[in-house]
Amino acid sequence: MKIAILAHNKFPIAEPYAGGLEMITHQLVQTLMERGHEVHLYALSGSDPQFDVTSLDIVQVANNELTESKIDELMYRNVLEIIESIDYDVVHNHSMHELPIIWGASSRHQFLTSFHTPVFDSIHSGLENISGRDHSEKFSVVSKKLGETYAHLLPEKNVVYNGIDTTAWTFSKSTEVDKLCWIGRICKEKAPHLAIDYALKANKKIVLAGPLSNSEYFKEYVEPRLELEGVEYIGHLKHTGLNKLIGSSEATLFTSVWDEPYGLVIAESLACGTPVVSFNVGAAPEILTKETGFLVELEDEAGFVNAIKSCTKLDRNDCRERAIDFCDKGQMVDAYENLYEKMISENLKKVAV
Repeated sequence: MKIAILAHNKFPIAEPYAGGLEMITHQLVQTLMERGHEVHLYALSGSDPQFDVTSLDIVQVANNELTESKIDELMYRNVLEIIESIDYDVVHNHSMHELPIIWGASSRHQFLTSFHTPVFDSIHSGLENISGRDHSEKFSVVSKKLGETYAHLLPEKNVVYNGIDTTAWTFSKSTEVDKLCWIGRICKEKAPHLAIDYALKANKKIVLAGPLSNSEYFKEYVEPRLELEGVEYIGHLKHTGLNKLIGSSEATLFTSVWDEPYGLVIAESLACGTPVVSFNVGAAPEILTKETGFLVELEDEAGFVNAIKSCTKLDRNDCRERAIDFCDKGQMVDAYENLYEKMISENLKKVAV
Protein backbone atom coordinates (compact mmCIF):
# COMPACT_ATOMS: atom_id res chain seq x y z
CA MET A 1 0.00 0.00 0.00
CA LYS A 2 0.97 3.61 -0.53
CA ILE A 3 0.32 5.36 2.76
CA ALA A 4 0.54 8.97 3.92
CA ILE A 5 1.11 9.49 7.66
CA LEU A 6 0.28 13.01 8.88
CA ALA A 7 1.95 13.86 12.20
CA HIS A 8 1.40 16.87 14.45
CA ASN A 9 3.53 20.00 14.14
CA LYS A 10 4.80 20.30 17.70
CA PHE A 11 7.86 18.01 17.72
CA PRO A 12 9.87 16.08 15.11
CA ILE A 13 9.27 12.35 14.76
CA ALA A 14 12.71 11.19 15.86
CA GLU A 15 14.64 9.92 18.86
CA PRO A 16 14.96 10.97 21.60
CA TYR A 17 11.18 11.17 21.56
CA ALA A 18 9.49 14.24 23.00
CA GLY A 19 6.68 11.99 24.18
CA GLY A 20 4.55 8.93 23.56
CA LEU A 21 2.82 10.19 20.41
CA GLU A 22 6.14 10.81 18.70
CA MET A 23 7.32 7.31 19.61
CA ILE A 24 4.09 5.67 18.40
CA THR A 25 4.17 7.55 15.09
CA HIS A 26 7.81 6.57 14.58
CA GLN A 27 7.11 2.91 15.36
CA LEU A 28 4.15 2.88 12.98
CA VAL A 29 6.06 4.38 10.05
CA GLN A 30 9.10 2.17 10.63
CA THR A 31 7.13 -1.06 10.92
CA LEU A 32 4.93 -0.32 7.90
CA MET A 33 8.10 0.28 5.86
CA GLU A 34 9.62 -2.97 7.13
CA ARG A 35 6.48 -4.75 5.94
CA GLY A 36 6.99 -3.46 2.42
CA HIS A 37 4.58 -0.53 2.30
CA GLU A 38 5.48 2.77 0.65
CA VAL A 39 5.12 5.31 3.45
CA HIS A 40 5.34 9.09 3.18
CA LEU A 41 5.60 10.96 6.50
CA TYR A 42 4.40 14.56 6.80
CA ALA A 43 6.08 15.95 9.90
CA LEU A 44 8.35 18.69 11.24
CA SER A 45 11.86 19.06 9.87
CA GLY A 46 14.32 17.18 12.04
CA SER A 47 12.27 14.00 11.81
CA ASP A 48 14.09 10.70 11.24
CA PRO A 49 16.08 11.00 7.98
CA GLN A 50 15.57 7.30 7.19
CA PHE A 51 11.94 8.16 6.42
CA ASP A 52 10.52 9.83 3.30
CA VAL A 53 9.59 13.10 5.02
CA THR A 54 7.77 16.13 3.67
CA SER A 55 8.26 18.94 6.16
CA LEU A 56 5.22 20.56 7.73
CA ASP A 57 7.16 23.77 8.29
CA ILE A 58 7.58 24.59 4.60
CA VAL A 59 5.14 27.49 4.87
CA GLN A 60 6.95 30.82 4.82
CA VAL A 61 5.17 33.23 7.16
CA ALA A 62 5.86 36.85 6.29
CA ASN A 63 3.24 38.40 8.56
CA ASN A 64 4.54 38.48 12.13
CA GLU A 65 1.08 39.37 13.40
CA LEU A 66 -0.39 35.98 12.50
CA THR A 67 -1.53 33.98 15.52
CA GLU A 68 -0.11 30.54 16.26
CA SER A 69 -3.44 28.94 15.39
CA LYS A 70 -3.50 30.70 12.02
CA ILE A 71 0.06 29.56 11.27
CA ASP A 72 -0.96 25.99 12.18
CA GLU A 73 -3.91 26.23 9.82
CA LEU A 74 -1.70 27.48 6.98
CA MET A 75 0.77 24.64 7.59
CA TYR A 76 -1.85 21.92 7.50
CA ARG A 77 -3.78 23.41 4.59
CA ASN A 78 -0.61 23.56 2.49
CA VAL A 79 0.37 19.96 3.32
CA LEU A 80 -3.16 18.60 2.85
CA GLU A 81 -3.24 20.11 -0.64
CA ILE A 82 0.01 18.25 -1.40
CA ILE A 83 -1.43 15.01 -0.01
CA GLU A 84 -4.62 15.44 -2.04
CA SER A 85 -2.57 15.78 -5.24
CA ILE A 86 -0.86 12.39 -4.73
CA ASP A 87 -2.50 9.00 -5.23
CA TYR A 88 -2.46 7.31 -1.81
CA ASP A 89 -4.30 4.16 -0.84
CA VAL A 90 -4.76 5.52 2.69
CA VAL A 91 -4.10 8.76 4.55
CA HIS A 92 -3.59 8.28 8.30
CA ASN A 93 -3.94 11.44 10.39
CA HIS A 94 -2.33 11.78 13.85
CA SER A 95 -2.19 15.59 13.89
CA MET A 96 -4.63 16.51 16.70
CA HIS A 97 -5.69 19.54 14.62
CA GLU A 98 -9.23 20.27 13.45
CA LEU A 99 -8.42 21.01 9.79
CA PRO A 100 -7.31 17.47 8.81
CA ILE A 101 -10.46 16.08 10.48
CA ILE A 102 -12.64 18.40 8.40
CA TRP A 103 -10.55 17.83 5.27
CA GLY A 104 -10.73 14.07 5.66
CA ALA A 105 -14.52 14.10 5.49
CA SER A 106 -14.41 15.36 1.90
CA SER A 107 -11.07 13.92 0.76
CA ARG A 108 -10.88 11.70 -2.31
CA HIS A 109 -8.64 9.40 -0.27
CA GLN A 110 -9.49 6.74 2.28
CA PHE A 111 -8.88 8.83 5.41
CA LEU A 112 -8.29 7.55 8.95
CA THR A 113 -7.94 9.87 11.95
CA SER A 114 -6.49 8.39 15.15
CA PHE A 115 -7.05 10.06 18.51
CA HIS A 116 -4.36 9.77 21.18
CA THR A 117 -5.65 12.46 23.55
CA PRO A 118 -8.84 13.60 25.25
CA VAL A 119 -11.20 15.83 23.27
CA PHE A 120 -9.33 19.13 23.02
CA ASP A 121 -11.15 22.23 21.71
CA SER A 122 -9.59 21.87 18.26
CA ILE A 123 -10.61 18.21 17.98
CA HIS A 124 -14.12 19.01 19.25
CA SER A 125 -14.46 21.78 16.67
CA GLY A 126 -13.37 19.48 13.86
CA LEU A 127 -15.74 16.67 14.81
CA GLU A 128 -18.67 19.05 15.30
CA ASN A 129 -18.02 20.50 11.86
CA ILE A 130 -18.48 17.13 10.13
CA SER A 131 -21.28 15.89 12.40
CA GLY A 132 -24.28 14.85 10.36
CA ARG A 133 -22.40 14.98 7.07
CA ASP A 134 -22.29 11.99 4.74
CA HIS A 135 -18.62 10.97 4.62
CA SER A 136 -16.40 7.89 4.70
CA GLU A 137 -13.70 9.13 7.11
CA LYS A 138 -12.86 6.52 9.76
CA PHE A 139 -11.69 7.07 13.33
CA SER A 140 -9.74 5.17 15.97
CA VAL A 141 -8.84 5.64 19.64
CA VAL A 142 -5.96 4.11 21.61
CA SER A 143 -8.08 2.58 24.39
CA LYS A 144 -11.68 1.81 25.30
CA LYS A 145 -11.47 4.36 28.11
CA LEU A 146 -10.45 7.09 25.68
CA GLY A 147 -13.26 6.01 23.39
CA GLU A 148 -15.76 6.76 26.16
CA THR A 149 -14.72 10.42 26.12
CA TYR A 150 -15.53 10.56 22.38
CA ALA A 151 -18.87 8.73 22.63
CA HIS A 152 -20.99 11.89 22.27
CA LEU A 153 -19.10 12.92 19.13
CA LEU A 154 -18.20 9.57 17.57
CA PRO A 155 -20.76 6.77 17.90
CA GLU A 156 -18.59 4.60 15.63
CA LYS A 157 -14.85 4.23 16.21
CA ASN A 158 -12.21 1.52 16.29
CA VAL A 159 -9.98 0.74 19.27
CA VAL A 160 -6.33 0.24 18.31
CA TYR A 161 -4.07 -0.05 21.33
CA ASN A 162 -0.64 1.54 21.21
CA GLY A 163 2.36 -0.74 20.90
CA ILE A 164 6.03 -0.66 21.83
CA ASP A 165 9.03 -2.50 20.43
CA THR A 166 9.25 -5.18 23.12
CA THR A 167 12.48 -6.50 21.60
CA ALA A 168 14.13 -3.19 22.50
CA TRP A 169 13.40 -3.70 26.21
CA THR A 170 15.63 -6.21 27.99
CA PHE A 171 13.95 -8.58 30.42
CA SER A 172 15.48 -8.56 33.90
CA LYS A 173 14.80 -11.41 36.30
CA SER A 174 16.86 -10.01 39.18
CA THR A 175 16.32 -6.65 40.88
CA GLU A 176 17.84 -4.45 43.54
CA VAL A 177 16.26 -5.15 46.92
CA ASP A 178 13.64 -2.59 47.99
CA LYS A 179 14.13 -0.41 44.92
CA LEU A 180 11.19 1.17 43.08
CA CYS A 181 11.03 3.50 40.10
CA TRP A 182 8.74 6.18 38.74
CA ILE A 183 8.94 7.27 35.09
CA GLY A 184 7.25 10.20 33.36
CA ARG A 185 6.90 13.93 32.93
CA ILE A 186 7.28 15.77 36.23
CA CYS A 187 3.87 17.43 36.45
CA LYS A 188 0.87 17.65 38.74
CA GLU A 189 -1.39 15.26 36.84
CA LYS A 190 1.21 12.46 37.01
CA ALA A 191 1.74 13.10 40.74
CA PRO A 192 5.29 11.79 41.36
CA HIS A 193 5.12 13.24 44.88
CA LEU A 194 2.56 10.56 45.72
CA ALA A 195 4.92 7.88 44.43
CA ILE A 196 7.62 9.20 46.77
CA ASP A 197 5.27 9.25 49.76
CA TYR A 198 3.93 5.75 49.13
CA ALA A 199 7.37 4.28 48.51
CA LEU A 200 8.75 5.63 51.78
CA LYS A 201 5.70 4.41 53.71
CA ALA A 202 6.39 0.95 52.25
CA ASN A 203 10.01 1.26 53.47
CA LYS A 204 11.35 1.26 49.92
CA LYS A 205 13.74 3.57 48.10
CA ILE A 206 12.58 5.20 44.88
CA VAL A 207 14.31 6.60 41.80
CA LEU A 208 12.44 9.08 39.59
CA ALA A 209 13.26 9.80 35.94
CA GLY A 210 11.66 12.08 33.38
CA PRO A 211 11.63 15.59 31.95
CA LEU A 212 10.55 18.60 34.00
CA SER A 213 7.18 19.62 32.63
CA ASN A 214 6.01 21.95 35.40
CA SER A 215 8.75 23.77 37.30
CA GLU A 216 6.37 25.28 39.87
CA TYR A 217 4.99 21.87 40.73
CA PHE A 218 8.51 20.44 40.92
CA LYS A 219 9.71 23.15 43.31
CA GLU A 220 6.70 22.85 45.61
CA TYR A 221 6.01 19.12 45.66
CA VAL A 222 9.05 17.19 44.43
CA GLU A 223 12.19 19.15 45.25
CA PRO A 224 11.61 19.21 49.04
CA ARG A 225 11.08 15.44 49.01
CA LEU A 226 14.43 14.90 47.29
CA GLU A 227 16.05 15.80 50.61
CA LEU A 228 14.56 12.67 52.14
CA GLU A 229 16.67 9.54 52.47
CA GLY A 230 15.92 6.94 49.81
CA VAL A 231 14.64 9.41 47.18
CA GLU A 232 16.57 10.22 44.00
CA TYR A 233 15.74 12.11 40.79
CA ILE A 234 18.08 11.35 37.88
CA GLY A 235 16.61 13.52 35.11
CA HIS A 236 15.45 12.66 31.61
CA LEU A 237 17.02 9.35 30.57
CA LYS A 238 17.61 7.89 27.13
CA HIS A 239 16.34 4.41 26.31
CA THR A 240 19.32 2.44 27.68
CA GLY A 241 19.19 4.23 31.01
CA LEU A 242 15.44 3.76 31.31
CA ASN A 243 15.73 0.06 30.54
CA LYS A 244 18.36 -0.36 33.24
CA LEU A 245 16.38 1.62 35.81
CA ILE A 246 13.08 -0.18 35.22
CA GLY A 247 14.67 -3.60 34.97
CA SER A 248 16.50 -3.23 38.27
CA SER A 249 13.35 -2.14 40.16
CA GLU A 250 10.98 -4.36 42.11
CA ALA A 251 8.06 -2.34 40.76
CA THR A 252 7.12 0.73 38.77
CA LEU A 253 4.73 3.16 40.46
CA PHE A 254 2.24 4.71 38.04
CA THR A 255 0.57 7.52 39.96
CA SER A 256 -1.23 9.47 37.24
CA VAL A 257 -4.37 10.94 38.75
CA TRP A 258 -6.03 11.73 35.42
CA ASP A 259 -7.45 9.36 32.81
CA GLU A 260 -4.34 8.51 30.79
CA PRO A 261 -5.45 7.64 27.22
CA TYR A 262 -3.05 4.68 27.26
CA GLY A 263 0.01 4.54 29.53
CA LEU A 264 3.18 3.63 27.66
CA VAL A 265 5.19 3.51 30.89
CA ILE A 266 3.08 0.54 31.97
CA ALA A 267 3.83 -1.31 28.73
CA GLU A 268 7.55 -0.51 28.94
CA SER A 269 7.73 -1.64 32.55
CA LEU A 270 6.05 -4.96 31.79
CA ALA A 271 8.44 -5.50 28.88
CA CYS A 272 11.31 -5.35 31.38
CA GLY A 273 9.52 -7.86 33.60
CA THR A 274 8.70 -5.24 36.21
CA PRO A 275 5.20 -5.26 37.74
CA VAL A 276 3.24 -2.02 38.06
CA VAL A 277 1.20 -0.48 40.86
CA SER A 278 -1.25 1.99 39.35
CA PHE A 279 -4.30 3.99 40.25
CA ASN A 280 -7.44 2.45 38.78
CA VAL A 281 -7.91 5.22 36.23
CA GLY A 282 -7.58 5.73 32.49
CA ALA A 283 -6.52 2.75 30.40
CA ALA A 284 -4.49 1.09 33.16
CA PRO A 285 -7.23 -1.54 33.83
CA GLU A 286 -7.11 -2.50 30.14
CA ILE A 287 -3.36 -3.19 30.24
CA LEU A 288 -2.66 -4.60 33.69
CA THR A 289 -3.80 -8.04 34.86
CA LYS A 290 -3.80 -9.52 38.36
CA GLU A 291 -0.66 -11.42 37.40
CA THR A 292 1.24 -8.29 36.32
CA GLY A 293 0.37 -5.59 38.83
CA PHE A 294 -2.13 -3.95 41.11
CA LEU A 295 -4.90 -1.40 40.57
CA VAL A 296 -5.66 0.88 43.50
CA GLU A 297 -8.45 3.41 43.89
CA LEU A 298 -7.50 7.08 43.98
CA GLU A 299 -6.53 8.38 47.44
CA ASP A 300 -6.29 4.86 48.87
CA GLU A 301 -2.87 5.36 50.41
CA ALA A 302 -2.96 2.18 52.51
CA GLY A 303 -4.03 0.12 49.50
CA PHE A 304 -1.21 1.52 47.39
CA VAL A 305 1.39 0.86 50.08
CA ASN A 306 0.18 -2.71 50.58
CA ALA A 307 0.28 -3.29 46.82
CA ILE A 308 3.90 -2.12 46.71
CA LYS A 309 4.80 -4.63 49.39
CA SER A 310 3.11 -7.43 47.43
CA CYS A 311 4.86 -6.85 44.10
CA THR A 312 7.72 -9.24 44.83
CA LYS A 313 5.16 -12.07 44.94
CA LEU A 314 4.39 -11.59 41.23
CA ASP A 315 6.23 -13.56 38.54
CA ARG A 316 8.29 -11.24 36.36
CA ASN A 317 7.98 -13.71 33.48
CA ASP A 318 4.22 -13.08 33.46
CA CYS A 319 4.89 -9.36 33.09
CA ARG A 320 7.14 -9.91 30.10
CA GLU A 321 4.63 -12.27 28.47
CA ARG A 322 1.82 -9.74 28.92
CA ALA A 323 3.91 -7.07 27.19
CA ILE A 324 4.67 -9.35 24.24
CA ASP A 325 1.09 -10.62 23.92
CA PHE A 326 -0.76 -7.30 24.38
CA CYS A 327 1.62 -4.33 24.17
CA ASP A 328 3.87 -5.09 21.20
CA LYS A 329 3.97 -2.80 18.17
CA GLY A 330 3.26 -5.82 15.97
CA GLN A 331 -0.32 -6.02 17.25
CA MET A 332 -0.76 -2.27 16.78
CA VAL A 333 0.42 -2.31 13.18
CA ASP A 334 -1.60 -5.47 12.43
CA ALA A 335 -4.72 -3.64 13.61
CA TYR A 336 -3.98 -0.55 11.53
CA GLU A 337 -3.22 -2.65 8.45
CA ASN A 338 -6.54 -4.45 8.88
CA LEU A 339 -8.30 -1.09 9.13
CA TYR A 340 -6.58 0.19 6.00
CA GLU A 341 -7.57 -2.93 4.06
CA LYS A 342 -11.15 -2.73 5.31
CA MET A 343 -11.40 0.92 4.24
CA ILE A 344 -10.03 0.15 0.78
CA SER A 345 -12.34 -2.87 0.38
CA GLU A 346 -15.43 -0.91 1.43
CA ASN A 347 -14.56 1.84 -1.03
CA LEU A 348 -14.13 -0.65 -3.89
CA LYS A 349 -17.56 -2.13 -3.14
CA LYS A 350 -19.07 1.36 -3.09
CA VAL A 351 -17.46 2.24 -6.43
CA ALA A 352 -18.66 -1.03 -7.97
CA VAL A 353 -22.30 -0.33 -7.09
